[in-house]
Amino acid sequence: MKSAKLIFEFVLMYLISVNAKSQSNSLEQFKGIWRLDKYEAFDSISRKWKDAPKRIGYFGYILYDGAGRMGVQLFPPDFNNLNDSTNIDSLNCNEIKKNATIQSKCFMYFANCTISAGQNVIEHHITSSNHPGDIGTTVKRNFEFREDTLILTAMELIGGFKTRLRWVKCQ
Repeated sequence: MKSAKLIFEFVLMYLISVNAKSQSNSLEQFKGIWRLDKYEAFDSISRKWKDAPKRIGYFGYILYDGAGRMGVQLFPPDFNNLNDSTNIDSLNCNEIKKNATIQSKCFMYFANCTISAGQNVIEHHITSSNHPGDIGTTVKRNFEFREDTLILTAMELIGGFKTRLRWVKCQ
């Protein structure tokens, strides 16, 4: 009886270590810095992916450390027009509203990552974000690698659309 229990414990420990190693290897393929190439929405009429109408011109980066941590930054096209050298006290109400609108369109967070076993799904467990309501939440993304491109497809609708982001690996 003791030997059966010992064998069971050994097999269990082996399976746990194999699963941890395979997840680590899966996360390793994400390792690096990726530049946003395209922000796309699925057109249900043509059944094709097209530029997301409200996200044209967005830019940013995503970084995976390969060990289960990541960070992402997305910026709207007018972000570079912000004048951050001006003292906020010297801005009028319209300028403050304009800056706040641009800042609210920015999207940044840090997360711990896991890969769903047997699926091409990565989960981002958000630990810090510029949108406080996102902290402690988890987003799931289907992933696909095509040569130097990482495609992350949101499992939820964003702005009423099925969306995906295409990231190109930085050298």
